[in-house]
Amino acid sequence: MGNPITAFGLLKNYRKKNWSGDISAGFATGVLLIPQGMAYAVIAGLPVEYGLYAALMAPIAYFLFGTTNKLVIGPAALDSMLLASGVASLGLALTTEQYVTHVLVIVFFAGLLQILAGIFKFGFIANFFSQPLLKGFTSAAAILIAFSQFGGLIGLKIEEKSFFHQEVIQYVNQLHEVHWPTLFLGFGTLGIIVLSKKFKLNKLTTPLMVSIGILLSIHFGFEEMGIKVIGDIPKGLPHFSVPDFTSVNLIQVMPISLVVAIIGFTVSNSIIKSVEEDNKSLNINREFTALGLANTLGVFFGGYQASSSFSRSAINKEAGAKTRMSNLVSCLMIAVVLLFFTPVFYYLPKAILAAIIIAATPSLFSFTYFKELYSLRKREFFVGIFTFLMTLEFGVIIGLISGVTVSMFVFLYQTLKPHVAILGKIGDTRVYRNILRFEDAKEQDQIVIIRIDAPLYFSNIRFVIDEMQQALDERSNIKSLVIKSESINSIDITALNELKYFIEDLNKKGIHIYFCSVVGPVRDLLYKVDIVSKLGGEQLFLYLNDVVDYIQNNKEFSERKVSIANQADLVKSEEGIVKSDI
Repeated sequence: MGNPITAFGLLKNYRKKNWSGDISAGFATGVLLIPQGMAYAVIAGLPVEYGLYAALMAPIAYFLFGTTNKLVIGPAALDSMLLASGVASLGLALTTEQYVTHVLVIVFFAGLLQILAGIFKFGFIANFFSQPLLKGFTSAAAILIAFSQFGGLIGLKIEEKSFFHQEVIQYVNQLHEVHWPTLFLGFGTLGIIVLSKKFKLNKLTTPLMVSIGILLSIHFGFEEMGIKVIGDIPKGLPHFSVPDFTSVNLIQVMPISLVVAIIGFTVSNSIIKSVEEDNKSLNINREFTALGLANTLGVFFGGYQASSSFSRSAINKEAGAKTRMSNLVSCLMIAVVLLFFTPVFYYLPKAILAAIIIAATPSLFSFTYFKELYSLRKREFFVGIFTFLMTLEFGVIIGLISGVTVSMFVFLYQTLKPHVAILGKIGDTRVYRNILRFEDAKEQDQIVIIRIDAPLYFSNIRFVIDEMQQALDERSNIKSLVIKSESINSIDITALNELKYFIEDLNKKGIHIYFCSVVGPVRDLLYKVDIVSKLGGEQLFLYLNDVVDYIQNNKEFSERKVSIANQADLVKSEEGIVKSDI
């Protein structure tokens, strides 16, 4: 995928032997996209036909502009929740038509932002969201998505509240109003879907339950029994239409578009890496652009936000998809439904759609992940749990912003106190290790060897200097301080000046400072601010063992020492590998 296959190239070089796999995969994903498209439109607060429009238009656009062969894009639960929460956060009293317009405008700009990010190679934005943050966010979103459909599952009309605990209280207060036929139908459907997943029979269970639900609804008259059904769905393919941008406050919706754009791509990016074998040559920026085009163009045909789905992409892969042609097969199925079968879906019970949505949410929840994270990294566990709780109580928009904020604070806190290790020599070897981790590591007489495991900035230099000073104060008769520096890959002007003052102070006390394994860019700066000259001009070394030998025996190592004259020369390492600019 270093050179992604264009749609034209795919059609031109398409092989007949791929037909069977693409058709079977397209059919499998198509039958799943139909009910999911309608169900996810419900989450977004849209009429169900917009889910079908998105399921039709997005795969066509992705076929034209995408880069992968196994990915299937369309409406997704998380995107739908983001859109619903985003519009709700505006606090506007909107008619159905106005609501749809707001969603489409948000999606348009989200797609536009994705296109621009792809063109200007901003695909790295996906790396800004740590895994604990995303797991906390998606886990809370899974609960919110399931909870939003629980009323439809048991036949309750629940008003949307600002806080999660308020909705829980509302459910408890209205449990006596449960519509029992709806409850039995909803939980029955949910139970069958869950059991089918347990026994790995779930590929066709969802469309099968939709078909059975429609037949039972027609035969027993569910609508007359008080079981709510989908109702009228406009017949025919979507037509070209431009949303009324003038009716939307663009300043208000742009932050929502930004969140939708980033989360949509970030989730898609992780799914791509899980279903595509050739991850090394994956063109992230091309994917960003393709996803943006799918969303932006889809808006003009009634399609709302689309991104990838792990379940659909996994089914597509398992069903034998060879190329993106499978996307066109699923689109053909949806087009047939829109042209000829929308009257049939009138009778589909909403409780079945609610069950389909709830059954899909466990894939977003990550309890096991948090259990493992707690034992590995307490700070990152805190980030994940904080994001989870904030998202759950205050909604996905505030939850995500809060998660990013606390994640940045944790990152900054970690950089404030980088790891600093005191090294000792292992026996008669040339190996030096952390004395706190290796019992055999012994410190050398009159020498303190310190390894700094982080870049040096204004925020952490004081801590590092204090750690070095403490190490010197705790030992008597110290004549030399050696700083092992290969992990210091960057240093700012504040850190340089602080380091310079520290060296001057130690020189006055008769303590000599030596550096070893200094990387090229940092070494250049040490020369420019006269730190090297303050060291005497000859105290930068390539290898730690050479520094110690030099100090203890006053030996000369002109071949291996890095000085002004040879700092850019090639130096042979002990392993015989030629290295430059270490």
